[in-house]
Amino acid sequence: MKIGVNALFLIPGEVGGTETYLRKILSKLPQLAPEHEFVVFANEENRNMLARDLSEYSNVSIIDTRIKATSRLRRVLHEQFVLPKVVASQNLDVLWNPGNVCPLYKHVCPYVTTIHDMQYVTHPEDFTKAGLFFMKHFTPKAISKSDAIITISEFSRQEIVKHSKVKVDRVHVVLSAVAKNFSNSMDLDFIKERKLALLHSTDPYLLVVANSYPHKSIETAIEAFGKLNAAGTMNLVILGRPRLGEPAVQAAIDALPDPSRVIRLHYVVESDLRALYQGAAVFVFPSKYEGFGLPVLEGMQAGVPVVAAKIASVPEVGGDVIEYFKPSDSDDLVVAINKVFNKSDAQREAQILAQKQRAERFTWEESAKNTLAVILDAAALGSAANKAKKTKKSNHKDSSVPLIGTLEN
Repeated sequence: MKIGVNALFLIPGEVGGTETYLRKILSKLPQLAPEHEFVVFANEENRNMLARDLSEYSNVSIIDTRIKATSRLRRVLHEQFVLPKVVASQNLDVLWNPGNVCPLYKHVCPYVTTIHDMQYVTHPEDFTKAGLFFMKHFTPKAISKSDAIITISEFSRQEIVKHSKVKVDRVHVVLSAVAKNFSNSMDLDFIKERKLALLHSTDPYLLVVANSYPHKSIETAIEAFGKLNAAGTMNLVILGRPRLGEPAVQAAIDALPDPSRVIRLHYVVESDLRALYQGAAVFVFPSKYEGFGLPVLEGMQAGVPVVAAKIASVPEVGGDVIEYFKPSDSDDLVVAINKVFNKSDAQREAQILAQKQRAERFTWEESAKNTLAVILDAAALGSAANKAKKTKKSNHKDSSVPLIGTLEN
């Protein structure tokens, strides 16, 4: 079977958790299904990265579409009007679209589309006008045009069903995961060295990992930090790029008695990310809306006590092993963090162990296996439908000849 993968949406370092999602699952699929061929449609920004990710597999080919995805309009036009022709030329059995959008105007083979969440409906403030226009136009149509939908949590499935006309049995939940190396304890001297190099401080810190979109509610963590850090002995580390919620974040920082205690990092390599998690006193996840909440799982796996807003999909990930607080309530966040601080060493270690044990249930191998099952089912149904269509057409041609002759007589 020939399986296509539409990776045109992926701009390395820019699309957040959807990049991790695609790269981790895609790197597992060829190994899980060596009997199948995978054709990946890449853009100028991701072609080299994907080639490195998939270099060990002989059953993978990468087609460079030569499109620059940083131009959203150009990418969308290419995806809608050029990609279907390329897909048709490859004689694919099915096309997986992992980035919320599929080709709409020419259905050349069965489509499976991953819809990560319905954030554009519930939190439109997270999008530029152009971005919101494209999401409103393309996402509902992608849902209706796709032969099967994959999403990343039961919460997201209910959101998709609620905000579209799709039947619930067409939406398949495939949970995301976290890399196993997050659970590997790093050398304490290495963590100390990386903390000093990145933060220029050895003081204890709270960690937040999020781009500053409005729904991430980073300002809630900053306000709570200000109430906790009256003595000025802790730092708050925020790892993420500035986005549309940046004015609220900056205002919250400016309101602190000592804004210099907030350390901003835009990007770090994975080894430094793991070091930051493992070196933190508490990982705080204040987001008000998540299709999955990958950083929660990363923190759980890395062995840092996790405190998160109890909302959306987060309880599906954290279960009863992390601490929760009311969304956007900085006072309640202070209570939750203090609850962690007030635990004995034994209680803290018990929480960390419970978090790791729960996190081990989420693996990219399982995610890839379940994704492949949905893709193959859609391909099989599409093949059966095409055969039935051809049979019907053939039967119709056979019966139509004498009928036309009779009319002419």
